[in-house]
Amino acid sequence: MRDVASVAGVSTATVSKVLNDRPDVGPEVRQRVLDTIGRLGYRVNAVARGLRARTTDTIAILTDDLEGIFTTTLMRGVEEAASEYDVSVLLANSYGDPEKERKHLRRLLDRQVDGLIIMSGNRVRPRSGPALPLPDTPYVFLYEYGMAEPVPSILPDDRGGAALAARHLLGIGRRRIGFINGPASWEATADRLDGFTATLREAGAEPDPLLIRHAATWSPEDGYALTAALLDLAEPPDAVFCASDDLATGALAAIHDRGLPIPGAVAVVGFDDRSLAVHQRPPLTTVALPLLEMGRVAGQRLLSAVNGEPQAHELIRVPCELRVRASTG
Repeated sequence: MRDVASVAGVSTATVSKVLNDRPDVGPEVRQRVLDTIGRLGYRVNAVARGLRARTTDTIAILTDDLEGIFTTTLMRGVEEAASEYDVSVLLANSYGDPEKERKHLRRLLDRQVDGLIIMSGNRVRPRSGPALPLPDTPYVFLYEYGMAEPVPSILPDDRGGAALAARHLLGIGRRRIGFINGPASWEATADRLDGFTATLREAGAEPDPLLIRHAATWSPEDGYALTAALLDLAEPPDAVFCASDDLATGALAAIHDRGLPIPGAVAVVGFDDRSLAVHQRPPLTTVALPLLEMGRVAGQRLLSAVNGEPQAHELIRVPCELRVRASTG
C-alpha cells in the first residue's frame, strides 16, 4: 500500500479509502490510484483484512465421502448459494474417520472459516456431533442429521418422494403395484416404504405383502431377481416401483427378458434420478432427489447463521420431484 501511495503521489490513507470505495476521494485521484494498483499488481491481504474484520468470507464443506454418488451435486448447490453472498468454499474429506474429521476441523478453525457444512456423501443417517466442539462457529448438517445439536439438518423428503411415485402409478390406471425396496439397514428404505403404502391406503388400495420385496443390496442384480420373482406370481404386478434407479435397471432387464412390453404390460418407476435413468430403454420414470436444492438450502441456512440468525435443532426435508419418462408411458 505504501508503494502504491508513493507512485500515485497520495497518502496510504487515500489508497485505503479507494480500496474500500469511500466517497470522500475525488474522481481524478481515485482513477490515478486504481491505475497505479493495476500497474503494480497490488492485491489486498485478505487474511489480514479478515483478522481485523473477524470474518474471512469463507465457509467449508467437510464430507465423509468425496466420491459418494451424490456428493458433487450437493456441493454444487452449496457453492451456488455461497456465490450469491460472494463467499468462497473450502473442501475437506474425512473418509468417515473421526480422527481425520477432528484434524480437518482444527485446520479449518485455524483458517478462521466463518461456518461449516458437515455432509454425508451417500446416505441419510443420524450422527453424533462434530468430532471437535464448535462453540463459536456456526455449522449445518447436510444429507445426515444430528440427534440433539442446536443446528438444522437438511434432508430429502424420501417419504414424499415415494408418495409421488405411488400417486403417479395409480393415476395411470395401475392397480397391482409391486415395490422393490432397498436394504432394511438404510433409513431411506423405511421412509420410502411408508410413503408408498400410506399412499395406496389413502387411495383405498390395501398394499399386498406378496408384492413388497426387500433387496439385500441396491444392485441391478437384486432388482432383476426380485422382479423376476414378482413376475412368477399367479397374479403378477402391472407396475413395479423400485427404491433406487439401480434396482429399477435390473427390473427393466427382467421384464425385457420375459418379452413383456414396457409400459404396456408393466410400468416401472425408479428413485434418485441418476444419470443412467434417462439412458435406459425405455427411459426411466424416476423420483429425483433434490440434491442441488438441498445444497443451496444448506448454504443459505449456514450463511444466515453466519450473519447472526439464531439456529435451532430442526430437520428440514426438501421435496423430491417426479421425472416422468417413457417407462410409464
